[in-house]
Amino acid sequence: MQRLHQESDIATMFAQVKPQYLDKFQIYCNPNNLSDHRLGLIIAKKNIPLAVKRNRLKRQIRELCRRSLITKNNKYDILVLVRTKITDQNKADFLHQLHNYINNLN
Repeated sequence: MQRLHQESDIATMFAQVKPQYLDKFQIYCNPNNLSDHRLGLIIAKKNIPLAVKRNRLKRQIRELCRRSLITKNNKYDILVLVRTKITDQNKADFLHQLHNYINNLN
């Protein structure tokens, strides 16, 4: 899995893809014609102030997506935008919702 980090690719996702609004985040998902999936993460400092927790959440999301997308035949560009504060208590629920969304992709 590659990272979706170029500003032009992210701007294209915002402009062309309608987001899916879930409890604490938005997901922009678009099929691509590349040989691999690409994942982009946007987590604001105001939502998770400590860098250690922010980076840990990013690692957990990347691993969850890597494991879930490995069985998919179609390749996707996925952009996850965290909209509200995520605490340690509701992080498991957040990851579970994300896992369900990815498993429901065609």
